[in-house]
Amino acid sequence: MAGVRRIRAIWIAAMGRSRHQVGIRSVGNWRRIRGAVAVEFAFIFPILFLLVYGTIVYAYVFVLQQSITHAAQEAAEAAVAIVPGRENTNTLREAAVRSTAVAALSWLPQSQRQRVLGDSGSAVLVQPCPAGAENCPSDSEGLRVTLKFNLKTPTMLFPVINLYLVGEIPPLPDTLTASAVVRI
Repeated sequence: MAGVRRIRAIWIAAMGRSRHQVGIRSVGNWRRIRGAVAVEFAFIFPILFLLVYGTIVYAYVFVLQQSITHAAQEAAEAAVAIVPGRENTNTLREAAVRSTAVAALSWLPQSQRQRVLGDSGSAVLVQPCPAGAENCPSDSEGLRVTLKFNLKTPTMLFPVINLYLVGEIPPLPDTLTASAVVRI
């Protein structure tokens, strides 16, 4: 028992307080501490909430961007599989591109798939890419497949929080665009 008292006396001396100051705190003091914690939490919670919300929103936006990029790449590769030389080659290529894009984005909910693909892939842009044009093969014809995901129309994909001096949280682009070019 004497050892415990001695350790406590050394600790009290090291902390710079007398024995009478290191005792059980009164009930009123605990109430003040709890009130201070509540005030601190009121200041910190909005910041933590915005951080978590922004992380979730941006993670989903990054997944969407990667998905439409992958779908554009897969759709462009499907166009290469069509044998050239037929009279309806371009029609077959466009049909293959659209059906592949629809299949690649089948995991999206219908409302989001509609934003990217339109009705049965009608919003998928399939354009010829002439030799030597910007971002096209320099030595032969190419085909450019473009997908656009509109985040803000007809309604916002995610609710936006408007703060007085800061603006929209989280700031998002209007559209996500992915494009792939193949040589044919």
